[in-house]
Amino acid sequence: MRQGQISVYYGAGKGKTCVAVGRGLRAIGDDMRVVMIQFMDYHNSKEIELLKKLEPDFRIFRFEKNRAEQEINESIRREITDEIKNAFNFARKIVDTGECEMLLLDGILECIKKGFLSAEQLDELLDRRPDYMDIILTGDSLPPTIAERVNCIYQLKAEKQ
Repeated sequence: MRQGQISVYYGAGKGKTCVAVGRGLRAIGDDMRVVMIQFMDYHNSKEIELLKKLEPDFRIFRFEKNRAEQEINESIRREITDEIKNAFNFARKIVDTGECEMLLLDGILECIKKGFLSAEQLDELLDRRPDYMDIILTGDSLPPTIAERVNCIYQLKAEKQ
């Protein structure tokens, strides 16, 4: 049986989601099932329509409403917290049932940075990962406790934009 890995793509620049999606495309080419859960990226939808054409091999889920034009007040922050909690619980279900060989948690590190989730919650999820499952984490920063336990870390940095 294959041995899965935990990989991180992080940094302030663009491209983290694209790299994760590329890894997912490669995985479906190897007859693996891929699930992508998007956190904190509700304004970016162009690639989502394309990826939906790859179902059921590559499934993508988003739990947040599009708030690109809204000011984030306390009420909206509570809504976002609930949506992220739902997405995280869904990720836990995917890990517990083992229904894919690759799980992409796009933007989850940003959720930790912004205080919607804790590094301890993500640690607990990673502890539950089946041995064969790859998990890819993306976001703009990397908590040290997560960095200690992953197999591969890639920092994406723009040199010129």
